[in-house]
Amino acid sequence: MKNDDPKVSPRQKKPLAPDSGMSGRWPGNNNGHETNELSRVCNQVKPEVNREPTVSLRKVESNRRNAQKSTGPKTATGKKRVSRNAVRHGFFSKFLLIQHRDGKESQDEYAGFYADARKHYKPLGWLEEIWLEKIVVGSWRLRRLIRCESGQIARALVGHSYELQQSKADDLADPDSVSSRDPEMDALTDHLLLPEKEELDKLLRYEAMISRQLNHAITELERMQARRKGEATPPTNI
Repeated sequence: MKNDDPKVSPRQKKPLAPDSGMSGRWPGNNNGHETNELSRVCNQVKPEVNREPTVSLRKVESNRRNAQKSTGPKTATGKKRVSRNAVRHGFFSKFLLIQHRDGKESQDEYAGFYADARKHYKPLGWLEEIWLEKIVVGSWRLRRLIRCESGQIARALVGHSYELQQSKADDLADPDSVSSRDPEMDALTDHLLLPEKEELDKLLRYEAMISRQLNHAITELERMQARRKGEATPPTNI
């Protein structure tokens, strides 16, 4: 029995190109038409993905000229204020300074104090900056402690004066009463030049604690800077 199918030569057997819609791939090279089409589509999509703004040379030159016009502050006050920009907001100053109106502390005064300490130690790196501010904070708290002690003494003196005025007013209101107060003793205020014992003990303990912290910060910063410079660092006893 003969086979009715005509013989097909191997050259006539060509695989069918896969459907681009079904397989997700581009069809084979059809004389370069599909390849050109793919390049055209990619070139159209590329600007949409990478949308980086381009700056013209005219804009660059304009920015450069404007930058040359800004030379910073001219006056001594302006230069002094700008020089403190780096230390105006330290690590701890936000919580250290008292902002209440009755005892408000000056941010500019703290910044100036910090700037002087920075000029003295010339710290390098964030770790030296932290130790520097610990020194400034400890010194600031010691100054506040002296202020507190002065305030307590002033309050005691005001209270003493008020008591004398009240006593004189009572004597004038009742001339027949005999005053038991001694004018010479009333004039003595030496015993008021120190706070009461309980308050004084608190102040002394607080001062000792701050002094230890301050000395420790000074020692660590100086040791760190000496080590950075290659100098010998003595052992610390703190």
